[in-house]
Amino acid sequence: MRASFVRADFDALAELWCRFMPPRYAVDAALLRSHTVESPLFDWGASAIELEDGRPVGFVVVKKSANPVLFKGPDPDAAHLNSMAFDRPEIAVDLLAYAKGTLRNRGVCRLVFGQDSRHFFPGCPADCPQLSSFLMVEGFECSPVEQFDVERDLRGFEPDEASMTPLGGLDTVRRQLQEGGDGDAPHVAWVGQANLRPIADFLEREFPGRWHHDVLDKIGTEGHGKVLGLFEQGVCHGFALTQQADDRLPIGGAVWCNDLGPDWGSLGPIGVSKAVRGRGLGKALLGAGLWGLSLRGAKRTIIDWTTLVDFYGAYGFEVSRTYRSLSLRLEP
Repeated sequence: MRASFVRADFDALAELWCRFMPPRYAVDAALLRSHTVESPLFDWGASAIELEDGRPVGFVVVKKSANPVLFKGPDPDAAHLNSMAFDRPEIAVDLLAYAKGTLRNRGVCRLVFGQDSRHFFPGCPADCPQLSSFLMVEGFECSPVEQFDVERDLRGFEPDEASMTPLGGLDTVRRQLQEGGDGDAPHVAWVGQANLRPIADFLEREFPGRWHHDVLDKIGTEGHGKVLGLFEQGVCHGFALTQQADDRLPIGGAVWCNDLGPDWGSLGPIGVSKAVRGRGLGKALLGAGLWGLSLRGAKRTIIDWTTLVDFYGAYGFEVSRTYRSLSLRLEP
């Protein structure tokens, strides 16, 4: 029997997810709920659950495009297959057919796997053959470009003195991370509601779209101390979003917090303005962000959805997951 998510049993859905996905992708009921029905983009009409004797044996979660509801950028004519799990392939065929039919009737042209706002997946994981094989059989086309999650244990991490020189050196940066920085010289400081305006202006200027939305939403949800800002002469020129085990709403790579283990950490996205590039401030901001996580007790830490394997490898990060973008054209 097909059912909607209106009165869904998320404990049972999480159990189904964990039966279907490899252990490293395990999620709990709260995380599954926050990234599906509690998302403003959850598509109640195209998402569905298959029940047998009152027990879920399959589900499909579809999200609407964030453009123009939350931010510009994603294809407004596309929808996102946020996630699916099933006990038997024939269940998945029927659920996906239902979702595709619903979307076609609305004029949606393309269905993208993952990459939605509050996503689980930036693409299809290479180590989930049951899922990837099913989607390929269903006609999803695969991008040749690979994306990666990278991880390392941050216990004992401390950036080298040379990398911190643009921010005044190790001792100065440690003080900025613990007490806050100010003045006209380049410095870092944790951002909260009290000093929100400069970073909001920076994001709108340099990274409008998803990063602007996600960073401000994270500050609004978690409060102070999650976003490290880079400032010079009173102007924000960079940011690094960090997350840890006390976060109420993990996003990005932090959704794999169960696999990362206790005292997990996450960094990203991160970016600096065009005006300060070439001065070593981007690397200094990255080092300071990782150091801030380490000083707060972060252990296994993830940087997600990147192609910069060699760049992050210089900081001790190693590839932990590999993804490829998949999308399906929905013919009228």
